[in-house]
Amino acid sequence: MDDRIRQITAYLEKKLSDEERRAFEELLNNSDDLRQELKEIRFVLDISGELGRHRRIDTARNWRELSRRIAVNRYRTKILHFARNAAAVLLIPVLTVTSVLHRKISEQDNMPANRIELTSAYGLVTKVKLPDGSDVWLNSGTTISYPQQFKGDTRSVRLSGEAFFDVKADAENRFDVITADGLTVSAYGTEFNVYTYDDEQKVEATLVSGNIEVSAENAPDAVKVSRGQQAVFDRDGGKLTVENVNPAVKTSWKDGKMVFRRASMVEITRRLSRHFNVDIRLEGNELYDYDYSATFTTETLNEILHLLEKSAPITCRIIEPEQSGDYSFTKRTVIIRMNRK
Repeated sequence: MDDRIRQITAYLEKKLSDEERRAFEELLNNSDDLRQELKEIRFVLDISGELGRHRRIDTARNWRELSRRIAVNRYRTKILHFARNAAAVLLIPVLTVTSVLHRKISEQDNMPANRIELTSAYGLVTKVKLPDGSDVWLNSGTTISYPQQFKGDTRSVRLSGEAFFDVKADAENRFDVITADGLTVSAYGTEFNVYTYDDEQKVEATLVSGNIEVSAENAPDAVKVSRGQQAVFDRDGGKLTVENVNPAVKTSWKDGKMVFRRASMVEITRRLSRHFNVDIRLEGNELYDYDYSATFTTETLNEILHLLEKSAPITCRIIEPEQSGDYSFTKRTVIIRMNRK
């Protein structure tokens, strides 16, 4: 195993120190080849981990647990039968034992399942398959958590960031995406996008196909969203509204694209900052008057900034990371300002 593969593997397994992790992520943000190699190694590790989990299944222990449950159920049946036919003087204590036994069994069945939490690295789109077979694409810097197995009549996941959901149809079991604000996006089988980064003022749920229902703790009524629409939740005002959108623009990131249609400089720099894990500062109020329409696919940050400079009278200056006294690195910074005549 060469040093590069060893370093990527250590990063995915979270074995790097904070200093090593920051240095590696800086390399990751500036190398398309490295991001592709990381994606391929992540896939291999995921498959290897799945095989390892299968090998670690303790069939003997699982059989003993199943046998114990069968014995408990038989015992409960015998108690119920005895309670039905016993003398009245024994009826109360027998039913008490039965009630306690039933409560213990119910508590065991309703214990929370172990949860899985996954985070997509900056600059990468990560695909995840949920326990019910639904597919999820995680955008850069997105975290999702879900149980190892869905139980009951609700399939529930928690999301921070942006994700595209292709939900496996199941009319009996609702699928819920829950955000940190208490916003819930519900469906039974459809395709939709949820945008809920913690540092954004608005949360968006965009429908691609099918139907979704969106509800918020602070909003009195849930809203139904049709194809070509999105629900928008204002975190400051607590207001939930529905508006028409172009779903292709909102979901293009899933296919490795960044599509802008009359987007403000603020929106563009916000998305570039998150995708490339850089700080972008705008200097000058005139910058806020410019709108852009563009589609980026494989371009690097430097190439995108160069294209922005050619389309408007602006200058982009990149400040490379510097090592501080504690051996950590500052974040890469981009300063955008108007050209002065």
